[in-house]
Amino acid sequence: MGIVQTHIQIGDQDVRHFILTNQHGMVVELMNWGATLVDVCTADRHGVVESVTLAHEAIDSYRENGPYFGCIVGRVAGRIAHGRFHLNGTDHQLPNNQGEHHLHGGAAAMSHQVWQVGAVSESEQGLSVAFHYRSVANENVYPGTLDVTVIYTLSDDNQLTVDYQANTDAPTLCNLTHHAYFNLSGNTQRTVHDHVLQVQAGAVCEMDADLLVTGGEWPVANSDFDFCAPRTLDATLRSDDVRLALARGIDHYFVLDDVTAHQPQVVVLDGLSGRRLQVFTDQPCVVLYAHNYAGNEALRHGVVGQSHDALCIETQKLPHRSASNGDHAAALYPNQTYRQHTRFCFDVV
Repeated sequence: MGIVQTHIQIGDQDVRHFILTNQHGMVVELMNWGATLVDVCTADRHGVVESVTLAHEAIDSYRENGPYFGCIVGRVAGRIAHGRFHLNGTDHQLPNNQGEHHLHGGAAAMSHQVWQVGAVSESEQGLSVAFHYRSVANENVYPGTLDVTVIYTLSDDNQLTVDYQANTDAPTLCNLTHHAYFNLSGNTQRTVHDHVLQVQAGAVCEMDADLLVTGGEWPVANSDFDFCAPRTLDATLRSDDVRLALARGIDHYFVLDDVTAHQPQVVVLDGLSGRRLQVFTDQPCVVLYAHNYAGNEALRHGVVGQSHDALCIETQKLPHRSASNGDHAAALYPNQTYRQHTRFCFDVV
């Protein structure tokens, strides 16, 4: 039990690495490259502890990390249409790093940087590691300097909490998320087709052929987006609905019904292992993405990355409409503090 600290090398960077183990044997592996959650290991119903996240086999692969395994994504998660946004009376043009659009904060964003390590603590509340990153003004052409702190806490009741805070010295954008890929089968023994999913969301954001949010919503009722009642992912991942086929599967913004309710907004269950993940968040939206664009990555446990081998659960603000002329939905001003609180709760059924 406790926190073990070591150093690893990624390229020419000295990176700090942390292994957190609680009293039930749950293990969380972190590093300050991208404030990344490298791995989570939990027990199945028979007590066998295995990995439930995707991770690169070679640590140096995190230099590129095209799938964004486990890192903190920002300044803005998701796509900004043509890299253009309006803020505080000014139009801004960001560099485009995915075709004609700006994705996940741009090239070499905070997801691919070494963060400072803050407080490392062991207390009754759990095992905690804090990371801090200063995104300086004009980094990827974003205005303002943004100071971000992310704290991971592993409790003895198998809850992993991710707390975010950010402040800026000038009007800017901030919509952060966590990009871990979960597969509850253990060591990625199976894809997530048979994982059972429930999402407290009655609508998803309407998107165009470039997967840009238009501003409308699609009701989930009577569609392959409907997870209001628990059901397996299989039909959705194999769906011929053009809205899903364009994304090669699920890669959509689910608009959460009520984040103030004392219930999980997302529940994922692997029936064979008995592992269950319940996600609680104060954010209004969650992107669910099933590794649709896997690139045969060399992963831990001798696994090769394939489509639908895991599920990202990306809690965040509602996205910006591609045709909007108003301030971007992720606008943050100097007199404000950005905060996000998300809990990943693991158990067996």
